Amino acid sequence: MRTATHAEDQRSGGIDSPRLDEIATQLRRILSSPVFHGSKRCQQFLEYVCEKSLAGDTGSLKERSIAIDVFGRDAAAEWHGEDTIVRVGAREVRKRLAQYYVTPDGASSFVLIELPPGSYAPEFRYAAASFAPPEPAVTVPPVVASVPVVHPGREARRRRYLIPALCMVVLLAITAAAAVRWATGDVRTAAFQRFWAPVFRSSEPILIGVGHPLVYLPSHRAAMLSAQRQPETPFPVQRPLALSPKEIDGSDMVPVFDQFVGFGDMVAASEVGQMLAHRSRTYRLMLASSIPFAELRTTPAYLIGSLSNHWTMELGQTWRFRFGWTADHQPAFLDSSPGSKREWVIRSHDDGSTSDDYSLICRIRNSPTGNLIVVSAGLKQFGTEAAGRVLADPAALGAILTKLPAGWEDKNLQVVLHMKVIGNTPAQPEMVAWHVW
Repeated sequence: MRTATHAEDQRSGGIDSPRLDEIATQLRRILSSPVFHGSKRCQQFLEYVCEKSLAGDTGSLKERSIAIDVFGRDAAAEWHGEDTIVRVGAREVRKRLAQYYVTPDGASSFVLIELPPGSYAPEFRYAAASFAPPEPAVTVPPVVASVPVVHPGREARRRRYLIPALCMVVLLAITAAAAVRWATGDVRTAAFQRFWAPVFRSSEPILIGVGHPLVYLPSHRAAMLSAQRQPETPFPVQRPLALSPKEIDGSDMVPVFDQFVGFGDMVAASEVGQMLAHRSRTYRLMLASSIPFAELRTTPAYLIGSLSNHWTMELGQTWRFRFGWTADHQPAFLDSSPGSKREWVIRSHDDGSTSDDYSLICRIRNSPTGNLIVVSAGLKQFGTEAAGRVLADPAALGAILTKLPAGWEDKNLQVVLHMKVIGNTPAQPEMVAWHVW
């Protein structure tokens, strides 16, 4: 018979769950282990949520309460969801728990304490049925029967221990995979943080300079002539010109500067802007043509676009990977190193559609502005959109940065990405070239 009361069983998760004393013993072992010994904050976090859960007070396991009780946040201050200290702390505790259960002490534990993703309420369970503590002996009157005694042989003993052994192997594989997954995620997030560190530390809002393509509009004469040949509509809509090429000359195409923004540029600005806002960082959004050089000297800048962005083209004249044109006047990224003939070019149709695109991400620490310059640009809007999404995504950017040589965060870097375009939407990009100096 179990000695735990019904109330204790409820708090520890059910009749078949570990007893409170078993959980307390396991918690002490975890907190005193080398995995947790190096982080007082992780020890406090795990001990706090376990005590609250075992006391039946899981309703108080909220981000604000944990931030105040564990991390010392001001109880009188207004709580903002952008404060990620509790979520980061929970991820660290989960990672250390996974590491603990692949150590010899953890692997031999018959009680598991877990912190499920998306929750701050821990779960307590036996590692396997065979690890449950033996029931106390019960005195049973002897039964006399003429039943032959059968002694288990070698095969029977092997079968008896096979299932627990397999359970342990599976458990070790799961916890090892979880540890690798958490470790990989942490490495990528750390690389992402180092990439943006000068911006996150800056007291000035980052300046986002958006490129602006040169757009040609039909002259008033051409627009009126075309309208006369098309049926009237109940409301005005944009329609293609109903004119033959012979009816239009150069004077009918009017260039319009600094009034339009490409869709890829807009997506990149939006993605990076949201990422900065989520981290309580402010930014200013301007057309690149409206940014004076004096502005670039006072704050970090993120420049979007290549051929459509005046500052990207001017500041990038000395970079190894540059924007340019091929011999047949196709936009391309060119490798300007001596003797190199590498170029990354796409062949698009007259309507602008293409099956793939390239983009370039740059992080220039010692730029002529004296401030950090980050650049993302595609040969077409697809590459610009994809590069912006990469810069705002810790997993995607971190996966790229972890492939670069150690110490890249203190140097200038350029990365060339290639992506397929499916239905006017860029697919996940892959790195095809990099340069760090």
